[in-house]
Amino acid sequence: MKFNPNYPNDNNKGQRQLWHALKNAFERDDGVAYYRYPIFATSKRGRSEPDFLMIHRRFGIWIFESKGCQIGQIGAIEGHDWQMLDWYATSMSPVSQVEAQFFEIKRLFERDTELAKLNIPFEYRIVLPFVTTSEWDKQGFSKHPSTHGIVWLDEDISGGTFRQKVQAASGAYMPKLSDDQWERVLGAFRGVVSDNVPRQPLQGAPIYCHSRVIHAVESRLRVLDEKQDRISQEVPEGPQRLRGLAGCGKTVLFARRVAQMHASNPDWEIAYVFWSRSLYQQIRDLVDKHFQRLTGESPNWHKLHIWHAWGGQELTGFYRELTTRWACHHLDFNRALNIAINGESAYEAACRILENECQDRPPLLDAIVVDEGQDLPASFYRIAHHSLRFPKRLYWAYDEAQGVDSLLVPNASEIFGRDLLGRPIVDLSGSYPSGMQKAHNLNCCYRTPRQILTAAHVINMGLLREGGPLQGVTSKEDWAALGYQVVEGDFSAASVKARAPVTLRRPDSSSGHPIDHSMFSASLDRSKVFVVHESPSQRSDVDFVSASIQRDLESGLRAEDIAVIALEPTKYLFKEIEDKLRTLGIQVLALNNQNKDQFRQLGCITISTVRRAKGNEAYKVYALNLHMADDGQVTSLEQAMIARNQVFVALTRTKLWCVAVGRSGSIMAELFEASVADESIRFSAFNQASLKRSIGDSDALQQELI
Repeated sequence: MKFNPNYPNDNNKGQRQLWHALKNAFERDDGVAYYRYPIFATSKRGRSEPDFLMIHRRFGIWIFESKGCQIGQIGAIEGHDWQMLDWYATSMSPVSQVEAQFFEIKRLFERDTELAKLNIPFEYRIVLPFVTTSEWDKQGFSKHPSTHGIVWLDEDISGGTFRQKVQAASGAYMPKLSDDQWERVLGAFRGVVSDNVPRQPLQGAPIYCHSRVIHAVESRLRVLDEKQDRISQEVPEGPQRLRGLAGCGKTVLFARRVAQMHASNPDWEIAYVFWSRSLYQQIRDLVDKHFQRLTGESPNWHKLHIWHAWGGQELTGFYRELTTRWACHHLDFNRALNIAINGESAYEAACRILENECQDRPPLLDAIVVDEGQDLPASFYRIAHHSLRFPKRLYWAYDEAQGVDSLLVPNASEIFGRDLLGRPIVDLSGSYPSGMQKAHNLNCCYRTPRQILTAAHVINMGLLREGGPLQGVTSKEDWAALGYQVVEGDFSAASVKARAPVTLRRPDSSSGHPIDHSMFSASLDRSKVFVVHESPSQRSDVDFVSASIQRDLESGLRAEDIAVIALEPTKYLFKEIEDKLRTLGIQVLALNNQNKDQFRQLGCITISTVRRAKGNEAYKVYALNLHMADDGQVTSLEQAMIARNQVFVALTRTKLWCVAVGRSGSIMAELFEASVADESIRFSAFNQASLKRSIGDSDALQQELI
């Protein structure tokens, strides 16, 4: 059984006792147990989540409410009300509380009509781990109609008795589940990524029609996997870092976590901070939807903030809010740019000044969740850490392959430094006392098909580059952290000297896209999933993309399914594409300073630079100007790596189809070679000494890789 401690146990002795009892009784069984599963029942005493939820393959679904009181603290039981002495409240209603939680859990489960038909038993109990049977009987509580059979005591959860009582109550009623049924049961509690009704294919559409493929993709129930489930629900008692590939679900997981924190702790002031302005509405909608799923209510946006890292007059943000609340100097973009030194960006300069000013300012926030962490400077992290109340709940996610302006990797020991004894001020190795890891790695991509993701990594690292790779990793463990298996060769000195071949492949375990699995039912022309198109001129780009989009719309794609994303320069390219599409009667959403807070609009093709597209997605992406990442187009190796990162971002915005467009040259040649590889990629061995940048994980030495 998996045990997910979603929160530290707050030194609650009763809950800690029951948690240990659950582990001792059921740890070898098939199932999952949650501490404070995030669903909230409302009773006359307010909103609360269950202390413990156990989903057991043989014994069904159980809710346990633990009360750590002694017998002398229970003055009387009158109906469902318990009169308490020397307790945190003068009265409590544990039976009403656990009943309300029971009905919320059952309602959640039975939303799936197929699961409702299984007749899985649901049970609930109140557990008093510090009250004995003799004490309970002596007070006459055992005969009370509202507690009879519902309250379990110390002896009931001791030794083998706990398991016996659970089995006796529900074992005989639990149906035998197939593996598919059991996965569906677990999925009901992990949560679905999207509960939208699958799109119907166009009537009479041909077998290879886009709309039929999308219908098949959307019809596959996509639930969070075990690791995503754990990450989305846990709230560690200190900083935590999440490293994850494009399309692994980082934004969804953090949105769910933020909603849960807000539901559990409505008095906390929480900020979700991000960099790409076009993500604002998506993040807000995700948080709002999940909060309403948990509570049936809307969030309190005065306590829960969705902040752009900078912010402006029309939409506030992290930097703007902190300079205002701390009464520090606020710099707008132009003023910050004017004082930038040593190649700083305007935001880096603004954060440098704020960091110096805020040292004596008080903490303001209870938790900060940071998305797109690779785009934020080290000073931002130190400011965020300073702005937090103890225990410094700073949670950040990043993917070093998506740094489109810098090559910063948010390494904790480098960002936060070390104390006088040489210990990291923020240590991300191992786990907290609660059992929650300080760092996680996500290597399964659900958004982008395997063929496209592999090609994107080939370009990102330069694995097929004539002059050798620019960035990458050189151990099987680090490749596994990125979701690859080394199936041939190694990175030893002898292999590097001999330029021996290395072969990588992405196994099914790290390829979560529906089309990458044999069970995918729709007819799909796989030669069209990833197309590499060399174009001789910008005029040809415009004609090719416009004609292709017109065919896409005729084949069942909707305008909002398509995005045109390009490396800069884009000014004239985008204007020509927009004009051409409009002459064809096709509407366009061009992301610019007027349209910067949304990425998608019904009935419109999205046109975006790479920077504005980050974090977003579309069913079909046209990635343009990729030749701008050729070595001949950049002025330094650092700029070459940033340009290759931008190609990676452009390609991995797709949810299904991608067309890579550029002039003949090294990037297009590398892309073509990668696109025709048979689910694997082969290149010459290299070592760390030959790289300009290592992207191995030096932070969390004890984290799980897979």
